[in-house]
Amino acid sequence: MSFFATVLLVNALTFPIPPDLNADTPAPIYDSPDLYGDAPSEIALDRSTIRGKLHGLGFRPITEMKFVGGRWKIKARWGGKRRALEVDPDSGLIISDRPDRG
Repeated sequence: MSFFATVLLVNALTFPIPPDLNADTPAPIYDSPDLYGDAPSEIALDRSTIRGKLHGLGFRPITEMKFVGGRWKIKARWGGKRRALEVDPDSGLIISDRPDRG
């Protein structure tokens, strides 16, 4: 470990707790309009790239694809079975893969 990293680690471990910290107040949660937007952010992968990634994984055909709550909600078939997917718009990673119930 470098000297600089050691100094940062020791400083982080010995940094005093602020006296005005209230244990009864919950920690602030990151909240952003992007989490609730109806369109992907500017850095997100485009729709065709997401479709191409899913096709490469064997999800065919993709029957529905909409952007809701900051994620792609996708209905597709995999191995003949209907699947409901949630996909991260920035990385294209599948966050959730469940049987489609309707």
